[in-house]
Amino acid sequence: MKKIALILLSGIWFSCEEAENNISDIPAEALDKSLELFDGEIMERESNQENGIDAWGIKIENESGAVVKFYWAKNGLTLLKMEGQTGPFDYNIVPGNNLINLSTALTVAKSVVKNENISKWELEQNDDFVGKWVYSFEFDDISRTVIIDAENGDILETD
Repeated sequence: MKKIALILLSGIWFSCEEAENNISDIPAEALDKSLELFDGEIMERESNQENGIDAWGIKIENESGAVVKFYWAKNGLTLLKMEGQTGPFDYNIVPGNNLINLSTALTVAKSVVKNENISKWELEQNDDFVGKWVYSFEFDDISRTVIIDAENGDILETD
């Protein structure tokens, strides 16, 4: 019985050590860039793939409980994607690179659906729109999605 417990504990210890090594490899620059865009506390760090690209995932929660996740390419630390996962969605993010800010895109999306209850949003390069940077907004209660061109604010799609 004691041998089984020791083996189990050893397995847990190694699993935890591997996870810690995984997140400690995230460059400080990726953490800093995320916190510059969205001030808060880092809740999760991970190594994963985003659209087939090796990426660092960094989840941040701000003081009001809103959660945003950032995906940075491991090679070059370029932004791959942002996700607003949990509200309240009363903050602004200015992504740079000649892209419109989150508040502007959200205002356009809300004008289309006439609904204030956003459930999540994303900013990413979208293959459906020839690699354009787009904001996608999903709204509660009406199951609608609005996709906005992140370069000029044009509405690309609603469903």
